[in-house]
Amino acid sequence: MHKKMLIFGMLFFVIITFPLYSANVSFLVIETGLSSDSPASQYSTLWENNLLDVFFEYGHIVTNSPILRLSHVPDEGFPDEAERDFEYAREGSMDYFLVAIVHHPAPHNVSLRLFRTNSQEMLMEYNYTDRTYRSKKEETDTIQNGIMDIAVRLEN
Repeated sequence: MHKKMLIFGMLFFVIITFPLYSANVSFLVIETGLSSDSPASQYSTLWENNLLDVFFEYGHIVTNSPILRLSHVPDEGFPDEAERDFEYAREGSMDYFLVAIVHHPAPHNVSLRLFRTNSQEMLMEYNYTDRTYRSKKEETDTIQNGIMDIAVRLEN
């Protein structure tokens, strides 16, 4: 009996002391190509929800800013209008700031740009081009796979 308790105790100690890393990630979805008076885009919301879901499933701590609608976004970095959201992420001790730029109208192009908050350095960019899908599930799976490419690469 004591032997089992000792083994269980040692196993429990190893498990609780095993270092687990979770990154702190802040998201901002930016829509382009829509007029300011048009309704919210379901496609942008689909991306935002999948970003939050995938990163959370990988054990990262996530926050997001409200979707931002702009007429133009620079080819690199993020627009001046996103500077405030980046500063909030930095002040909130987030490790990363991910900008998802959703270009409208369909077919949609989406650019995911990942930045380090301590240096504002762009670490990676993932470009996604929308296509025709047989089902909503296939579309969601394709989007999630692209997001996973970034989520699995986050490190301390």
